[in-house]
Amino acid sequence: MEAGVLAAEPGVRAAELSVLETKLRDWAPDPELPDWFNASRRLAIEAYFALELPQRSNESWHYGDARRFHAGSLDIASASPGFSGAEYERICKLSREYGRVTCLSMVGDRVEELSQSPALSELGGFVLPLRKALAQHGELLRPYWQQGLLPAGRDKLTAQHYALLDGGFCVYLPKGAELKDDIHLILETGEGGSVVSPHILLIAEARSSARVFIHNLGHPEQERNLQTSAIQSFVGAGAQLMLTKLQNLGPKTDALMIEYARLQRDSRYDTISINLGGSNVRTEVETHLAEPGADARLSGLSIARGRQRYDFHTFQNHMAPHTSSNLLFKSALLGRARASYQGLIDVHPSAQSTDAYQSNRSLVLSPDARSDSSPQLEIEANDVRCTHGSTTSNVSRDEMFYLQTRGIKPELARKLLVQGFLTEVADRIPLQPLRDYVESFILERMA
Repeated sequence: MEAGVLAAEPGVRAAELSVLETKLRDWAPDPELPDWFNASRRLAIEAYFALELPQRSNESWHYGDARRFHAGSLDIASASPGFSGAEYERICKLSREYGRVTCLSMVGDRVEELSQSPALSELGGFVLPLRKALAQHGELLRPYWQQGLLPAGRDKLTAQHYALLDGGFCVYLPKGAELKDDIHLILETGEGGSVVSPHILLIAEARSSARVFIHNLGHPEQERNLQTSAIQSFVGAGAQLMLTKLQNLGPKTDALMIEYARLQRDSRYDTISINLGGSNVRTEVETHLAEPGADARLSGLSIARGRQRYDFHTFQNHMAPHTSSNLLFKSALLGRARASYQGLIDVHPSAQSTDAYQSNRSLVLSPDARSDSSPQLEIEANDVRCTHGSTTSNVSRDEMFYLQTRGIKPELARKLLVQGFLTEVADRIPLQPLRDYVESFILERMA
């Protein structure tokens, strides 16, 4: 086979390939990027053509339809349809002290630097577009990348992400770097009928700390959009990484979001997922507590209406003794919205003294909305404390009655109860302007 030319899927003629698949078939290595990265992308493209889409018989896809996240009929995004990351930065007041907070925006392969923090470079770290980071620091990033987010050969959709990988960001914190300024990364969808596939690599070396905010944003579109994104985090010994993710995509956008984190000794990892927009959104969160003392706190909040669908899959993997994880996901559903949750706590035989908790709670606010939940435990150690739970309900009649007896109208009482239900997670957002933005959105959505 000639370099840069890949065979089409067996049994498929070249004329039957979509525009996107034709581009993949004709892909050639990028001479500006490391050989090992080009090799990994070639393997992903080959896997994409060789593998089939997951079926509903696959337990993890019992509640979802993998076809919604297949990019075969779309094209690779080349431009933003007019949304401005700079405008969003001003609206949300992300950087109160402009020029100190690192804030980057991208769509496809276009990156705009809104502001930069000199403190990070003084500490020896960097925030760069992924392509530039690979070109300039390839050997530094190689061992982290090759530890693997997920194997490209796992399924067609995972291979699709790596095959289409069209950019993203890399955040690197060297040993002992305690960054006081926040880092904001804004990912925008492309034009109608397109797909973007950004990859974010977060590396916090030993005893470093930072707060990172990732904003997945879009706007109303007449045509379907797709975003397949991945976040790959490595939290070194004694490091602390706080990751806040806001998803407010357009109503015609489907999204597959994969998050992988690996925690080393005595590290702390806090992650908050906020889902407000999109059409069909699937979120997969894997947290691997690989060494003693690792601690993870995982939170999620979503509010859906109309025919929006959110599917969440979480994996708390306790691999070493004296590790702890605490997960809380909350959803509020209106109209014909759907939400599903599948979570697994896995405790290895050597992971004695594990402390793990998993809770999924949903408010179903209309007769046509639906929530499905399947929390699970697999425990192979005998000295552990592991609990899980799930609740699905409407707002309490007793609480509604109590508020109405105090003169509060039913519509407002319902809003207040839903806001209070979601506040437990919203209050964990570590940035006041963003917290206000989310709380205002919840009240507007309830209207």
